[in-house]
Amino acid sequence: MFSFIKFLQGFLQKVKRNKGLWFTTLAVLSIFGIGISLYILISMTKNVSKEVYVNISQTYTKSLKNRLVSEEETLKKILLTVKNDNTLINDISTNNLQNVNTKIQSYNENFKKSNFGELTIGFYPVINQVNQYRNSVNSVIERKVLNFGIEVLPDGIFILLLEPVLQDDNLIGVLEIKEPLYSLKDDFSKDDSIFLFLLEQKMLNKLSIEARKDKYREIIDELNVEEERYNGAFFGKIVEGGREGYKELIDNGYYVDNQFFKTYKKVSDINGNVIGIIVLGEVVEGSGAFVNIVDNMTKTVTTVALGLVISILLFMF
Repeated sequence: MFSFIKFLQGFLQKVKRNKGLWFTTLAVLSIFGIGISLYILISMTKNVSKEVYVNISQTYTKSLKNRLVSEEETLKKILLTVKNDNTLINDISTNNLQNVNTKIQSYNENFKKSNFGELTIGFYPVINQVNQYRNSVNSVIERKVLNFGIEVLPDGIFILLLEPVLQDDNLIGVLEIKEPLYSLKDDFSKDDSIFLFLLEQKMLNKLSIEARKDKYREIIDELNVEEERYNGAFFGKIVEGGREGYKELIDNGYYVDNQFFKTYKKVSDINGNVIGIIVLGEVVEGSGAFVNIVDNMTKTVTTVALGLVISILLFMF
C-alpha cells in the first residue's frame, strides 16, 4: 500500500512537470467523470419518465373501469323503470308477446326522442326449451341473475345488461338493454382523451355481412378497426409504428410517438372470451399535456448535459 502511494505521488509530480501530459490527464479524467454523471442523470430521467408513463397508463385503465361501472349502474336504473311498468310485466307473465313487443318498441322510440343515443332494450321470453338463445342469455335463464359486459352481436359490438324478470321467484323472461361500445368514445373525448376499439379477426364472423362489409380494416396482427367510428390519425399511428411499435405497446403497457401517447387493455366479452383490445391515449404534439412535459424534460436534460460537456472541453482547451 505504501509503495502504491509513493508510486502515485511520483506519477503526479512527473505529470505536473509535463504540462501537456497534465492537461491531457485532467481532460481524460474530466470527460470520464462527466460521462458517468451524464449516464446517471439520463438514466434517472428515463426512469422517472417511465414511472410517469406507467402511472398515466394506470390512470387510463382505472378511468375505463370506472366508466364501465358507471355504465352498468345507469343501465340498471333504466331497466328498473321498465320493470316497474306493471302493464308490461303483466303482459310478460301472460305471455302476450304482441303487447310486449309493442311496448318495447315504444320504449325504444322514446329513447331516441329523449337523446339517449343508440340505447335500446329487448325482451327474451322463457320457453321450456334448453339453449334456446345465445350463451349470455341462456346463462341468465339458467342462473336467474343479471349479466353485464361487452358482446359482439350481428348488428354490432355492444355494452349490455341482461336481467331476469321474476314473478313469485319464477322466471318469466329476460330483459336486455344495450348501447354501442363506441359510445364510450364521446365520454373520453370530453376529457381530451382518445378511445379506440380493435376487434380480433376471429370475431368478425359474429357480425352480420351488412354490419362488417367494407367497414372494417386490419390494423395489425389480425386486429381490426371499424374505420368510420374512430380517430383515423390515432389508429394510423399504430399502423405506422408497425409490429415493433405494437410489441412495445404490449410489452410496456404504453407507447409514445411524436404525436400520441397510447396505452391499452385487453377486452373479454360477457362470456369470458378475449375479443380484442381497447387503446386509450391523448395527443402530445404541441400540447401542455403532462406526458408531453415529461418527454420534453428528458430531451432538455440530455441537451443541457451535452452542452455542459462541450463547454467544459472548450474551456480546457
